[in-house]
Amino acid sequence: MLKNFRLKIICFVFSLCMLFGNAFCQDKAAYLHQLNTLLINTVMVDFFPPPIACRIYAYPNIAYYECIRMEDSSLPSFSNKLNGLGGLPKSGSMARPDNYVSAALAFSFVAQNLVGSEYKIENWRKSYMDSLRNVGYDSMQLNNSLQFAKAIADSIYSWAKQDNYNQSRGLPRFTYTNKAGTWRPTPADYAQAIEPHWNTIRPFTLNSAGQFSPTRKLKYSMKKNSSFYKTMMELYTLTNNLDSTQKLIARYWDDNPNVSVNLGHLNYFIHKISPGGHWLMITKQACEIKQESAARSSLAYTLTSIALMDAFIGCWDEKFKTNLIRPITVINDYVNKNWQPYIQTPSFPEFTSGHAVISNAAATVLTNLFGEGFAFADNTEVAFGNEVRKFTSFYAASREVSWSRVYAGIHYPETARISIEQGKIIGKHVLKLLYPNETK
Repeated sequence: MLKNFRLKIICFVFSLCMLFGNAFCQDKAAYLHQLNTLLINTVMVDFFPPPIACRIYAYPNIAYYECIRMEDSSLPSFSNKLNGLGGLPKSGSMARPDNYVSAALAFSFVAQNLVGSEYKIENWRKSYMDSLRNVGYDSMQLNNSLQFAKAIADSIYSWAKQDNYNQSRGLPRFTYTNKAGTWRPTPADYAQAIEPHWNTIRPFTLNSAGQFSPTRKLKYSMKKNSSFYKTMMELYTLTNNLDSTQKLIARYWDDNPNVSVNLGHLNYFIHKISPGGHWLMITKQACEIKQESAARSSLAYTLTSIALMDAFIGCWDEKFKTNLIRPITVINDYVNKNWQPYIQTPSFPEFTSGHAVISNAAATVLTNLFGEGFAFADNTEVAFGNEVRKFTSFYAASREVSWSRVYAGIHYPETARISIEQGKIIGKHVLKLLYPNETK
């Protein structure tokens, strides 16, 4: 009789697990979503430029992934696939660590080493570990999980330190000239070019920064039959007749992490989410809609953040090699000295478009993981005064991002067209190398 009672209890517990399994997985995935949200907000407050922000997003997510993938046999390790990343530590002879706990802690250790406001990440980790102790989590397993997390985090951070980022901090500023058609600092700040040596950073998957340099270039020429003159005038005409929807789109996707506002003698800055951070928040929303497990959510974050980083490297390589003049400069010089773009022009050369390249790289990864017709309502911009915006697919969103920069008066239409293709090619390359079995 006792035996039958025990069997009934086992069957009842098993039924509960089957019934609520997705909810339990989502609870574990919630910590990953929480960590990425915290990291994105910390990066925003610390005011890291967009390329650096994507570097900071990627390494902690890789650390998390390499712990959590052990919970899903279908997920491959990225060691020996990402440039410079060799074999990673194993849990060894110690009692099996909790991969969910190790993953969260490994993320926090790596992230803490990359941000300025370290205390925010450290406070999260302390609160997380206290919560585990408060519910009676086994102290030996917690310690084993902590040690494994440290081993993974140390390996990932040591690898990160070899990507030439620190060395690039000491390289000289970009020197601009008055040569016709080349970039010059733009109003309102006339700031130095941002990250002119980003192409010296080690990519995650690219053979070189220029591996996917577009075959089509936009070459400066003021001849009226040239592609450049035509696309410049196309932009000028368009921006002089923007409708309310185009203005809304330009504002929605601005994602300028440091908007400069000048009011008389008063100058102040508004911090916003970075373009890469916006796409990771879209990744978060997609995972929550699908109620993805922690492991599958980690795959999405990690592949997307890798694609974002490599897209920035490829795009920045093109920017500073091509060194193309911005619309505000050429239009003010030759067409209308009083013309102004709708959105403030960022401080680096025009071709190709960073927003377009990284967005289409991210959309390519997310489309592969979630499907062609994955509809979603993006609430990322609500915190910055914009309304929720609905999209029928990731590519619909990335196309809108690409053209938002044209509506903003920041990029030429032809640049947007070329940049879309560059981004998609980089996204497909990341998938082919890291997740080939699922690549469409």
